[in-house]
Amino acid sequence: MPQQIHHSLAGEGRELFTVDSTATVKVGAEHTDGEYELFEIDGERGSFVPPHRHPWPESYYVLHGRMSVQVGSKRYEMGPGESITVPTGAVHTIEVRSKAVKFLAFSLTDGTGKLFADLDANVAPGRPMEELAPLVTEIAERNRTTFIGRPAQ
Repeated sequence: MPQQIHHSLAGEGRELFTVDSTATVKVGAEHTDGEYELFEIDGERGSFVPPHRHPWPESYYVLHGRMSVQVGSKRYEMGPGESITVPTGAVHTIEVRSKAVKFLAFSLTDGTGKLFADLDANVAPGRPMEELAPLVTEIAERNRTTFIGRPAQ
């Protein structure tokens, strides 16, 4: 399918539950022939994505709130207007540092969307992480994402 014009209004987009945040699809892979995707991510204090890697690059741009992004051994404390690029295969993690954070996540394949959709379809909200960890790990692995250690419990 060729790329197409896609206009996403404020407040529009498919919302996907991603275990500790909500990802709103602003530009899906179906609009770009799988070449890239754009998500608006909302997370609350305490949200933490365990160290992981995947075979695609991505970038984050903070809209409001504060978050910490660690890429390899370097940690970046980020606020509104700041961005970071995570190279293909780099081990990285994200942690919300304020009451809430909203940021854009730009992915250069359809991998992130497939992972988010799989999590949304198969992980029930409200279950304790100690119950969810094996399922989340399985979903990540079938979507070409590898946790470095197990998801935080």
